[in-house]
Amino acid sequence: MGAQELDLTALRRVYGNAGSRWFYTRVARNARHWGWTEPGQSKWRLWRAQRQLEDVLGRKLALPAGARVLDAGCGAGVVARAMAARFGLLVTGVDVLDFHVAEARRLSADAALADRTAFSCGDFHELPFPEGTFDGAYSMETLVHSYRPARALAEFHRVLRPGGRLVLLGPMSTGPLEELPSSARALLEPYLDAMAMTGARLYHAGNLAQLLAGAGFEVEEALDATPHYLPTTEAVHAYFRLPWELLRRVGDPARWLNLRSTVEMYAVREHIAWYVHTAVKPPR
Repeated sequence: MGAQELDLTALRRVYGNAGSRWFYTRVARNARHWGWTEPGQSKWRLWRAQRQLEDVLGRKLALPAGARVLDAGCGAGVVARAMAARFGLLVTGVDVLDFHVAEARRLSADAALADRTAFSCGDFHELPFPEGTFDGAYSMETLVHSYRPARALAEFHRVLRPGGRLVLLGPMSTGPLEELPSSARALLEPYLDAMAMTGARLYHAGNLAQLLAGAGFEVEEALDATPHYLPTTEAVHAYFRLPWELLRRVGDPARWLNLRSTVEMYAVREHIAWYVHTAVKPPR
């Protein structure tokens, strides 16, 4: 079983160290998420793939302009701004890291989107919003950090209006960790601990839909989108394999957890699935 409370120190270690901040700012253009590549497209266009994944989210939300949407674990607000600018949504982002919230507010102001995006510090297991506040909600690769996934899903259900939509995007193991080959677990489990991915120990491709149903949702779709994500996996491994080998030999590997994720996890890619779950809070 995983932790039952927020480990803010661990999340600060993952996202707040100098290597991570450099990686997200300079390499990922402030995004904290993977990419989506269509058949026939070049896998080397990583920023295009990121934008396309944001578009997938917007289409799955399927909400009209002006709809109120929760971004659970908003990071620097890249996805929130995409939902606001491209789909006309009014997005409220919450994140437990104060420097993420500060970055999100600053970048939204710079993009003239402060009127359509709002950001605050908060834990998505205990959301500070009344029941039925939002028309939609999403987690862009943040549920992996959940220390109580069932509790987080219940909170998403509570703050959605009847008929509201939830979209979850992100990686997970193909099955329970204890059923994976020992060689895969030997690589994967230390990585999950280093990256504070408690949720990834508690749910997987075989049970997340059940957890959604248990929280009161009707699961509309559980899309195995792994083929669309794999080109990004292949490209970032090729880009960063040599830099990671150099940095881990001459410096502190703990400073470069994000590079580690792009390189070492490539060896267990057959045991990782990328899903897009779309669910609805039933009308009363």
